[in-house]
Amino acid sequence: MMTQQNKNSPAEANLLEIRDLSVTLGGNTILDQVNMEVKHGHIHALIGPNGAGKTTLIRSIMGGMPHKGTIRFLFSDTGRIGYVPQLLEFDHSVPITVFDFISLMLQRVPLFLSRRRNKRERIKKILGATHCQHLIDRLIGGLSGGEFRRVLLAQALSPAPELLLLDEPASNVDEHGARQFEKMIVQLKEDHGHSILMVGHDIQMMLRVADRVTAINRTVTFDGSPDELKDPGRIASLFGLNVSTDVR
Repeated sequence: MMTQQNKNSPAEANLLEIRDLSVTLGGNTILDQVNMEVKHGHIHALIGPNGAGKTTLIRSIMGGMPHKGTIRFLFSDTGRIGYVPQLLEFDHSVPITVFDFISLMLQRVPLFLSRRRNKRERIKKILGATHCQHLIDRLIGGLSGGEFRRVLLAQALSPAPELLLLDEPASNVDEHGARQFEKMIVQLKEDHGHSILMVGHDIQMMLRVADRVTAINRTVTFDGSPDELKDPGRIASLFGLNVSTDVR
């Protein structure tokens, strides 16, 4: 069950509350009695081994997955959720530019922008949120992994969401691009007050940027401060990760 309630958002107030969330698909339990909270203005990291149910949890929050339990939003304004998926399948041979791609997204919102000049300026402003306005005339299929992630993030930020969901935001991005994303995510919180729930496999990056961490492996195995997970051995014992290869 999903509920939405508008209210003021004082510091440390909850934006999202999940209670006893369970998901069963084809007789297999994907999530079992998950309980967690995301606070206004926080970066909340969601971590765990492959197949732990992280993406299923994100999809449940977005309303795209049948589930038992309660997902409750305590929005204070628009109630909009921005989303950057882990993967976005498309035909790289289709000659669509970044301008065309964002235009399509705007029509889905919808935003009615009648004149091409006005639309172009609007799209440049949207891309400017992630410092990628210079890509406006580039073909989507010719972008690097990091460039495409910036475009997706820019699209998710317009119009401004109350909750931003990032599913592996630095996937298919080199180390330099990942560091840039890390800085960008922190800026979104510090400069704009965005509330962010982020799934990631780079554990050390997640611990650097997060205000709070929840680990799941079908159910919640840890929920607390990132400082409690600085020891790689603690991470390994909690999540069954290989310290030498997975904790980075």
